Amino acid sequence: MTGCKEGLQALQHLADQACKGVCLNAIQINRIALALDELFANIHAHGYANQGGDIDCSAKWTGQEGKPCLLEIKLRDYAPAIQDIKTCKGVDPETLKDHPVAGGLGMHLIYAITETFEHTPLEDGNQWRLVFNLKEEDEKT
Repeated sequence: MTGCKEGLQALQHLADQACKGVCLNAIQINRIALALDELFANIHAHGYANQGGDIDCSAKWTGQEGKPCLLEIKLRDYAPAIQDIKTCKGVDPETLKDHPVAGGLGMHLIYAITETFEHTPLEDGNQWRLVFNLKEEDEKT
C-alpha cells in the first residue's frame, strides 16, 4: 500500500475480508478498525513524514474450536526503524488532568484494545503485530 487515502482504504478492505463470515458484533469490528486506523495514521505521519510509503499487511485467524478466536494482523513498513518503542507512546495519560493536550494517545489506545501489540525493528523498517481476542458473547466490553 502507498499513500494515505488509498492505503487506508486497502487496510479497511483487509479488515473487512478478515472479518467476513465471522460472527463479530459492531463493537468488536469498530475496535479492530480503530486500532488499524490509528497505527496506519502513525506510520504515515511519523514513519513516512506524510510523504507516503509502502506498508505490507496480512491477517489470519488462529485459535482452537470452543475457545475465543484470535485475529492476528501484521503490518510491515519500510520507514526508518524505531529502536525503542517507548519513544512512541506520546503523552502520559496520568498527567492529562493537570496538563491537558490534544493528541498523543494513539499508542495507548492500541495497547488498550488489543490482546497483544508488538513492534519489531527491522534493518529496513518495522513490523507491527496486533492480536485481537474476540469472543462471540463479548457484547458490551
